Amino acid sequence: MRWSRTSGGPPVAVDLGTSRIRVRGPRGGHRYDGASVIAVTTGSRQVVAVGDQAGRILGRTPPDIEAVVPLSRGVVTDFDAAALLLRHALGGGGPSRRGLLPPGVVTGVPASATEVQRIAAEEVLLQAGARWVRLLPKGMLAALGAGLPLWDSGGTMIVDIGAGTTEICAFAFGTLVSAESSPVAGDAVTSALVTHLQREHTLALSTSAAEAVKTGLGRVAETAPGTRLPVRGRDRVTDLPKTVSVAAGELRDIIEPEIRRIARLVVTAIGNCPGGVADDIVERGLVVTGGGALFDGLPDRLGRAIGMTVHLAGAPRSSVLDGTARWIDEVDPAARRQMLAPL
Repeated sequence: MRWSRTSGGPPVAVDLGTSRIRVRGPRGGHRYDGASVIAVTTGSRQVVAVGDQAGRILGRTPPDIEAVVPLSRGVVTDFDAAALLLRHALGGGGPSRRGLLPPGVVTGVPASATEVQRIAAEEVLLQAGARWVRLLPKGMLAALGAGLPLWDSGGTMIVDIGAGTTEICAFAFGTLVSAESSPVAGDAVTSALVTHLQREHTLALSTSAAEAVKTGLGRVAETAPGTRLPVRGRDRVTDLPKTVSVAAGELRDIIEPEIRRIARLVVTAIGNCPGGVADDIVERGLVVTGGGALFDGLPDRLGRAIGMTVHLAGAPRSSVLDGTARWIDEVDPAARRQMLAPL
């Protein structure tokens, strides 16, 4: 696609994820993929570490250092920390790199984002060095990245399960016809696991330890519920390190209510579609993407809950970024206007 001289050249694609920030420059240029964490000194807020390096010390910082997660549920919750982190992600982390800052940024926001939250997303990227910002529905970008046939006459649906939000969007004739957004997502599953282990096993877990449990559970086949997983944390009674052996089936039962909540959102989104589009989606099935979709067996379990076929996208973790890059590089202006006016 062509970009006008006034825009300063092609923009960069940015995925403002709750757990990770991803950046892709035009023509295979600057790339960034790091945890949505920044470590700063207490009080003065001088940057100590960013991205994955900061993520490794989350929950382990000394009193004079604070590790901040400046995004929650896909929106900005700490403006200053987010601006510092995004300046680094966009390539302007130091004086010698200022010239690499992009002319513009295209990024997605949840369908549930308020006007204030959309303004905050735009302003924080401008503060980080972007000259202009274009906001689009995150679910639409995920659908583009997953390769859904958005311009077909038939209806299609994407379910993007991220860390902070689940985005559900339906399309027909290249137009967004239904959108739902919910905080029932990967972080909700992690929180459910933490609560259960605290209540039933008096085991306190850090967020990173709970994520490791979720990952380990994802590797256990659904047909082997008797498999036991060692879970290491801190005994809430003695305050000492403790390891317990927990049945995989027990942990899967904790996650099941979250899957049912996502299923209800899907049913609501389909119900909001025109009759013909809804029929197409039920017949074709839907596509699930996002990091949360990689939990072993989730597509099948979600499919059973809603009574229809669920397909897993080819590259779930990168669908939003892939779709943003495709919107920049491939989608012509007329098709963009048809899909959705700018938010």
